[in-house]
Amino acid sequence: MVETPEVLTSESPAGALVAAALVKGSKRLERSIAMAVNSEDDAIHQVRVSCRRLRSDLKLFRKLLSGDWAKGLRAELAWLALSCGEARDLEVIAALVRDNAISEDDPDHLATILTTLTVGLERAAARSVEAVTSERTSLLVEDLEVVAAAPALKETASRAAGEVLPQLLESARSTFNEAAEQLKPWSPDDDWHEVRLLAKRVRYAADTSASVLGDEAKEIAVQAARFQELLGQHQDHCAAADALDLLAKEAAAQGDAELSFSLGRLIERHRAARKPLREEFLSLYHRP
Repeated sequence: MVETPEVLTSESPAGALVAAALVKGSKRLERSIAMAVNSEDDAIHQVRVSCRRLRSDLKLFRKLLSGDWAKGLRAELAWLALSCGEARDLEVIAALVRDNAISEDDPDHLATILTTLTVGLERAAARSVEAVTSERTSLLVEDLEVVAAAPALKETASRAAGEVLPQLLESARSTFNEAAEQLKPWSPDDDWHEVRLLAKRVRYAADTSASVLGDEAKEIAVQAARFQELLGQHQDHCAAADALDLLAKEAAAQGDAELSFSLGRLIERHRAARKPLREEFLSLYHRP
């Protein structure tokens, strides 16, 4: 069993930080699941975030972990996060469509679109709650508790955290930088989305490392959060355009040309919103 000191320092073994991160992550997930059971606001989103943070920690510490146990946990965490994804995405899309409405939009068409998105959201939310409260999720939580109590680690995990963590964090930053350097204003949406995920991974890695590395890691986390915020807004508009495009195709198939036209205007609005966000990110990223 890994002995985890009450206060982690740069001299603490790296394995103690691994154990502490897993304990913290599993408790965060349990709290968010309890929120979902109690039908609290933002519960599904918190479950999704908890899963992503745990997956990020397992990714960060992968070179310190012994055996294949983390692979199974990451797969189950990915399943649970995905189960919560549709509801969260529809919630964001509906809010974005509502907030970006203008006086020239047909109010009846806008109401129809928002109603369709809301109905989809309610159905997706019910599926998410079913997954969160399932036996499969209960088994995942049990496995996390067992692993967090005594994670199987390599010998390198006995080295000082202050020696190991900078290398692990730099690896995450390098992966992000390599992808960000390739971005151009005309790069496909998927490329921008991938960089967003990498920025989030850097942020989570820096947050986890901050208890040991201090201000340096905190500054990295703040910078990554700025990148993540911009790219998150970009992804929201991409998702909104894609969702509305599906609705437009359905409207066209049903012979509702007017609704399809209204949807087309909304789609172009969200696609146009990508340009200033891309420019802002590239300016911030390449700033000396």
